[in-house]
Amino acid sequence: MNPVVPSSPNRLAICGGTCGYTGTRYDPNRDRLYPGIASVTETEAAGTSSYHSFQVGLRMNARHGLTLSGAYTYSHAIDIAPTGGDLNTLSNPFDRNYDRGSSFFDRRHVAVFTYVYDLPVFRDTARHSLARCLLGGWVVSGITTIETGVPLTVTLGNDNLGLGGNTTNRPNTVAAISYPHTVDLWFSKTSFAAPAPLQWGATGRGTIAGPGRDNWNIALFKAFRIPWPGNPEGARFEFRTETFNTFNHTQFNGVGTTFTSGNFGSITSVFDPRVIQFGAKFLF
Repeated sequence: MNPVVPSSPNRLAICGGTCGYTGTRYDPNRDRLYPGIASVTETEAAGTSSYHSFQVGLRMNARHGLTLSGAYTYSHAIDIAPTGGDLNTLSNPFDRNYDRGSSFFDRRHVAVFTYVYDLPVFRDTARHSLARCLLGGWVVSGITTIETGVPLTVTLGNDNLGLGGNTTNRPNTVAAISYPHTVDLWFSKTSFAAPAPLQWGATGRGTIAGPGRDNWNIALFKAFRIPWPGNPEGARFEFRTETFNTFNHTQFNGVGTTFTSGNFGSITSVFDPRVIQFGAKFLF
């Protein structure tokens, strides 16, 4: 709440990066709204947000050994807080609507399926047969998540505003954004250009669609019945194999969104590869 006055003639000397200043940088504290005081951060729990969605779900209980449920959501969330917090994170101290856009958690499409399937192999053989004991009674369960990515915001990466800090500028969008969807080029970098010195960039917040997910977590487990003295129900030994990212799909995560960075437009991180774990439990 204490930036440099926009009409100050010293803003070009204050800012860095593309402003091309010479000599020693000018002290911004002389030209702030409250001169002589450094930056003052205001925390204000005030703002507006909206969320609209279409949701549908289905469930099938124990039909032919299969229990299945699914849920799909088509939604859009909009707010003016760029990191999901209060207004002390606003990019422009003079215009809170500069940050109005899709919420940082917004995913346009989300589909989640859960399933438990009692495999029919040797299920109908004699109860105490060796084949049923060893090969029957296996159960497959899992969770499948398919969703589009969250919105990402392209930032400039250097201070070309001369407002004394606590601002986040963005570049201008000069061409339609395309998506090659490769590791080195997730979106078209040439669609953006740096704004003129002391000017706010016109690119909106959350204009880049981040990577989505297609993730499968599947488990296989079985319970072995064991006679146990004094317990008519007997004891039970359970064995479980669990896999996460079962099919080992490479799933992109982070994307470089800083215009002046060397990794701008590139994939910077991925979700975990396939993980397999085994578990056992003895109940008596």
